[in-house]
Amino acid sequence: RALAIQGKGEKFRQDMIAAYTALANHMPDNGLQVVMFTHQDAEVWSDMASIMWGAGLQVTAAWYIATETTSELKKGGYVQGTVLLVARKRLQDASAYRDELVEEVRQEVAHQIETMVGLNQRTKGKGRTENLFEDADLQMAGYAAALRVLTGYRRIDGQDMAAAALRPRPKGERDIVREIIDYAVQVANEHLVPEGIAAGVWERCSSAERFYLKMMELEAIGLKKLDNYQNFAKAFRVGDYTELMASKQPNNARLKNALDFKKSSFEGEFGRSALRAVLFALYELQKEMDSDEVMEHLRQQVPDYHTRREDLLAFCQYIAQKREQHLPEEASAARILYNRIKNERLG
Repeated sequence: RALAIQGKGEKFRQDMIAAYTALANHMPDNGLQVVMFTHQDAEVWSDMASIMWGAGLQVTAAWYIATETTSELKKGGYVQGTVLLVARKRLQDASAYRDELVEEVRQEVAHQIETMVGLNQRTKGKGRTENLFEDADLQMAGYAAALRVLTGYRRIDGQDMAAAALRPRPKGERDIVREIIDYAVQVANEHLVPEGIAAGVWERCSSAERFYLKMMELEAIGLKKLDNYQNFAKAFRVGDYTELMASKQPNNARLKNALDFKKSSFEGEFGRSALRAVLFALYELQKEMDSDEVMEHLRQQVPDYHTRREDLLAFCQYIAQKREQHLPEEASAARILYNRIKNERLG
């Protein structure tokens, strides 16, 4: 421990580059290093990329290991595992441009997330009650996938990344590496389809609808940190997410529900969406309006109503499930609306 590299900032980064360079110099060309790494900060992952470049190494494989089980005291937005990175000497002199990297990172992150979500589904199929990997874990796996792509290239946009890594970096500076790593976690978030929403329905949702549905899922498990809303609003590219918020308190944030929206907020992407129309119908049902009139309003608010019925039914089921515990009246209204849509006579 007396020899451990400590501190933070530029000196820490340069000391780490020196340490990994020494390791690389003492291993054969076909050797490898296994690095255990756990962090949710994109800036730290950007530092890890520069350390690999500066030491002449590249990440050739990465896998996420669940090392901590969930409990009633710890749910949701915490990292419960470690990424294992396999680093080898960079023997090739590969180059790439930003637009090529963005597409390669997108494919790599998507593959990583789909594999891990598949493991979640398989373990649940064998009796496990909670997910093996939570959202925070999948986001971090996205960082690792981006690192695997980035460090495979010595030059990006004509810039020698090994030389750039050795130069002092001003605090807070945003470079191409940080931008691509941020993009990686956006791709990861886009693949985090809420449990209970079919992939086809998710694909047809607008950015604002995806944000609302995802945050409903987090609220259902008791997460209330404003950071979560800010991060997912950025990931889903939602312009002004605050219009959908009933509370923006740092540790007690929450979405507006049907009664909070009332008869307002019909402008913008979310206001004109099918999900907003469903929420308005739930407001009217809770105000004991005649259900035939509610259905008529719903058809008027969703211009392509007949082709969107599947989505409307999915929204009703999802709201009923996610708000059963905290908003039983809204959950009940969602079940009523589901039955009215499902059993209506068409034609």
